Amino acid sequence: MGAGKNKSHRKKRISKHVLKAEEAKKQTQLENELISAAERGEASSTITSSPSPSTPIPSPSSDNTNKKVKDPREGDSYLSLWKHHRTTWKFNKNTQSWLLRHCYNADKVNKTTFALLVEYISQGGDTTRRRVEEDAKRRAIRYKEWEKKRGEGDHDAVVQVDNTETKTDEKKAADDTNNTLTEEEVWSGLNEHEKRKEYKRARKIMDALKDVREKTLERVERT
Repeated sequence: MGAGKNKSHRKKRISKHVLKAEEAKKQTQLENELISAAERGEASSTITSSPSPSTPIPSPSSDNTNKKVKDPREGDSYLSLWKHHRTTWKFNKNTQSWLLRHCYNADKVNKTTFALLVEYISQGGDTTRRRVEEDAKRRAIRYKEWEKKRGEGDHDAVVQVDNTETKTDEKKAADDTNNTLTEEEVWSGLNEHEKRKEYKRARKIMDALKDVREKTLERVERT
């Protein structure tokens, strides 16, 4: 009888030991998942558990920097300083990248800033000019192909008038959500006027960079 009770106690002790081990394992797994999420910038602000000190986790300031949405006025100021106060202007790679990425978006890069940006690009490095020009050519060709299909009566290529407002809202929503839609999806959501505006900007970039090449060639021939 006593042996049976001892055996029963041992089973209970073993069971408690196993449960504690499983609980510790789950806790470790949870902490690892939270740490991984933090490293991806996805950690919840409600997390209260303290990760291991040896695990590198981005600081809150760096995480906020990744999620920050740039104010278009920063781009305006950057190019205005470059144009009118070159001695106090400082190159900023992030601002330049932002301007190039959004140069076809009139809501982020207005007409005046775009004109300065074209001049800025024209005086930039060969690699940047070539990349920007290739992108402008691609956009111009896309518009011309769309326009041709539209003229041929391809209704799939035409944005219907009654859908214009909805499609424009989709484009703006994509901008607000860090471009969750692809570029082609956003472009297909533009109305006819917005497509035309993008094409005109692409043409201005292409013409400006063509002029740079011609002037460079003239200087080379003179020498």
